[in-house]
Amino acid sequence: MNVFNKPEIADVYDDYYQTSTGKKVNKIEERLIGDALSQISNDKMLELGCGTGHWTSFFLNQGFEIVATDISEAMLKIARQKNLHTEILKANAENLPFEKNSFPIVSSITMLEFVNNRNKVLQEMYRVLKPNGWLLLGCLNGNSQLAKNAVHDPVFKNASFLTPDVLNNNLTKFGTPKITSGVYFSSTFELLDGTPEQDNWEPAFLAGLVQKTK
Repeated sequence: MNVFNKPEIADVYDDYYQTSTGKKVNKIEERLIGDALSQISNDKMLELGCGTGHWTSFFLNQGFEIVATDISEAMLKIARQKNLHTEILKANAENLPFEKNSFPIVSSITMLEFVNNRNKVLQEMYRVLKPNGWLLLGCLNGNSQLAKNAVHDPVFKNASFLTPDVLNNNLTKFGTPKITSGVYFSSTFELLDGTPEQDNWEPAFLAGLVQKTK
């Protein structure tokens, strides 16, 4: 069962972003994703794994036209309550209800870690992405302290984290990827971004951008 189908998980999903650490993490992630988006012209974007609409709202504020999808009705219920003024659909990323070459941009932030068949999802991303279109992914690093501590977390213990090499290999199927990173946690989960100590740790968040050229 997808952990995000549980109402008790969905109901508290956004709470993390209201904590002191969550606000700092969100700022770093938004900077990384925003830097990637700055290389793309505003256009129609398919967002996979939109969840409660947290990133949907960010994408809309950046000027993109969004079709937001998720498989969890519990998460979508919360997204719809936010009145985001965009199309929000229930859809399985392994079998998308869209024609080939439908979207100039496909995005997905921390969804690949939780799907049943990652290769199938990547195939679907490739199928619906237009030639010369852009794929933007935000992923959790399997080498990070977050991954090492995942067994103790009710959500992350269900995740299959990606290492930078795995993410790069997956994106290379589309074209030549660019991967940036941030959110450096110590073993005590102190946030180290911008400090001399950050280079002693693996980043928790990876942002990957690639243009479909193959």
